[in-house]
Parts: sequence; structure tokens; C-alpha cells
Amino acid sequence: MTKNIFKSFLLPVLLFVLFFSFIAPNSAEAAITGNNSPGTASSMGYWKYSRSDTTILPEGENEAYYQFTINKGERVYVRSSYNKQYTGMEIDVYNSRSSDTGVKVINPDSVTPFIFANTDDVTSTSETYFVKVTRGTYTGNMYFTVSIQDRIKSGNGTFNFTGAATNLGNTSLNFSGVDSSVITMDLTSNSSIPINAIVKSISTTSTQSPNQGNVTHKLMADENKIWNESVFSSATSGSYRISLENQLKVAQKWSFKYNAKATARSTMSNVKADIRYEYDVTDGF
Repeated sequence: MTKNIFKSFLLPVLLFVLFFSFIAPNSAEAAITGNNSPGTASSMGYWKYSRSDTTILPEGENEAYYQFTINKGERVYVRSSYNKQYTGMEIDVYNSRSSDTGVKVINPDSVTPFIFANTDDVTSTSETYFVKVTRGTYTGNMYFTVSIQDRIKSGNGTFNFTGAATNLGNTSLNFSGVDSSVITMDLTSNSSIPINAIVKSISTTSTQSPNQGNVTHKLMADENKIWNESVFSSATSGSYRISLENQLKVAQKWSFKYNAKATARSTMSNVKADIRYEYDVTDGF
């Protein structure tokens, strides 16, 4: 009997202890507070390994500070979660030579609205940035998270040229061959392409009839009006020396033609461009 009473008493106690051992310590460790000046800034370390723990900005304190490091060539944005009551809340990201301020609320009607600010391009091996979150007009305790995100993303797509290119044949036996007619594709208003996406690499595929040898694909961006000859070509494919260094936007008008050395007439249809690109996600905010 005593044994059973002891068991019935012990079980609730153990459950109580287990519950708080999992919940209470984690909540305490996750809270950031007291970081109300640059000298007491919460250190986030190297941005890729930073944590987005909850910050408590007590009533009467106007600012919360953080600092993090970033390496050369990396581009990030810092975001703070937002509550519709936090009118006038803003975020600043700065170092000794640059600063950016964000007040625009992104996704205001969603369950995860936020405000953000960008870092400038990092030119030295490693740099330290500070983040300042300012409360605005809200007067009570504020609760929010600050996180650091990569701005630069990659994507790819396959896009179709309109119509078929026709080559009348190299009847004059020109050593340089003969170019075909020109076909185009207009990606200016293509909604699947991220804003300001830049070409990383591009290749073309096609169907030639009849299939011939000694064929060279040629591609031109309306932006610079330079005809690029494919480095490697066949009747069905071509690749080009186009990279991020060229800074060519994906969303523009593109033109295509092909050069053939064969004397017979031919056509090239089903011409597609396979484009890999890079873009800044904050351009779409």
C-alpha cells in the first residue's frame, strides 16, 4: 500500500521536473536583452553560424544592438521580425564606411512580417558590421528575432525561341559559311524570372533539318547587341563564353541564328535557351 502511494506521488513530480528541464532553461537561454548600446551589442559571430534568438527590448529602452562578421565577396541582409503594433520600428546595418536603414514592412499581412537592411559589398578579407533595431512609437516590452540571410541566390530556366531559322545553304562555298535568318525570344515580361537576375551561363539546343555538320550557333542579347559564337557547337547544341562578368540580364530580348558550311538548305526549329542565373532576393522585396 505504501509503495503504491509513493508511486502515485512520484509520477506527477517527475513529469513536472521533466517539463521544466526541457522548457524553462531553453527559454531563458534563447532570450537576448540588455544589448542597448554598441558597447553591449549581442555578438552573433560569423553570420553563417548566427542564431536568431528572441530579443526582449524592455519598456523604456529604445534600441537593441548586435554585431557580426562577414567575409569578402559575401552579400547578406539582416531582418527583424515585426508586429503590427510596432509602428515606426526600424533596422540599421552599418560599419565604419557604409550604412543602410530599413523601415519598409515586408509581407505585412502574413504571419511572418519583417523589416530588413542590406550590407554593402565587402572588399577586405573580413569585416565587422553592427545592427541597430529601434523601437518606434510602441511603449511596452517588445519581442522580436534578428537573423542574417544570404542575399544572393541561384536559379535556372529553359526558354523557347519563336519560329524557325532558315539557312539557304553555302552555295558559294564561302570558307566562313553562311548565316541563317534570325529568330527571337522576349523574356522582358517573363514572371518566372526573378527581378534583376543576371546570366551565369547559357547554352542553346535545337533541331536541324536535315542534320548537318560544321554548324555554329550564335546568340545576341539586345542589351549589348553583340553576336556571341558558341564555343562548342553541333546541329543540336551550343554553349557560349557568357558569365556573370558580362552582367547580362536574363529578362530581355534575345536573338538567335546559326552558321552553316553545307551547301544544302536547312532549317533549325525547337530552339531553346538553357539559362543559369544569379539574383539578389532583396530586389524582390
